[in-house]
Amino acid sequence: MALRFAVSPLWETIAGLRVLASPTLSPVHQRWIAWAEKRLGELGPDPSLLHLLATRPVVPEFLIPTPGKRSVGVEVEIDALAVATPERIAAAVDDPGLRADPTTAIAAMQERLHAVHDAIIAPVWPRLEGVLQGDVERRGRRLVELGGPTVLAELHPEVSYRNPELTVADRTVLIGERDLVLVPSAFTWPHAYLRDSPVRLGLCYPAHGFGSLWERSDAPTHDALARLVGGTRARLLCELERPSTVTELATRLGVTVGSVSQHLGVLRAAGLAVSRREGREVVSLRTGLGLALVRGEVL
Repeated sequence: MALRFAVSPLWETIAGLRVLASPTLSPVHQRWIAWAEKRLGELGPDPSLLHLLATRPVVPEFLIPTPGKRSVGVEVEIDALAVATPERIAAAVDDPGLRADPTTAIAAMQERLHAVHDAIIAPVWPRLEGVLQGDVERRGRRLVELGGPTVLAELHPEVSYRNPELTVADRTVLIGERDLVLVPSAFTWPHAYLRDSPVRLGLCYPAHGFGSLWERSDAPTHDALARLVGGTRARLLCELERPSTVTELATRLGVTVGSVSQHLGVLRAAGLAVSRREGREVVSLRTGLGLALVRGEVL
């Protein structure tokens, strides 16, 4: 078993739709729900089968394929839906229209997915991604220190692992030679979900720190934050609300690239920021803990 992590904007888009379909079941997301319901309503009725399939008790596997990389753009994920074969669709969905003309049906769902993501996820994605990437960093350190079985045991009360079997809720599967990809989510609480496919298994679980995503703090914290971590690091944490390169941060803060790199190293070591490679560049983003610190929730 190869244990990996992934962050998926497509999975969060589908999970967000599920939350909006049953808003009373997610009290921690009420602020986001009130905002997202209006934006989703502005899109008008869904001309595709997306909302119907996304809100089923079990989402069809072809609609949320398990990511193959730690970070992938939503455009790439949505484009990948086009490779779903009629056989896979027929096995997952008992809908005559979808089975009769899968190419047209998938294209309509892709178009709707783009619109839904842009409306309810993209505007808050930097905040969401900070929590999700922070969870990956946190559990990744546990993986290095204590190994895969410990990480799996800590994921969720419904998850248990006893080689070679993984149990999620009342479902048990043999992992075999497949990858097991752990996908944190802000919207899946209180459950964990297992996605089974021939190539890899996907285990979606509630991300650490998701509960404070939409909370507001009206306290003026910047001065206190500067006293705690230093002026440059405080400004850096505030700037890291969206993924940024070292050069971009240095320009916005008016300091040298070397200074930004040094301060980023300290923030990463403290679990307040994460960095990852995107093509030829390395971008950084604050974690959920970093966001809480900026808000003054842990001062």
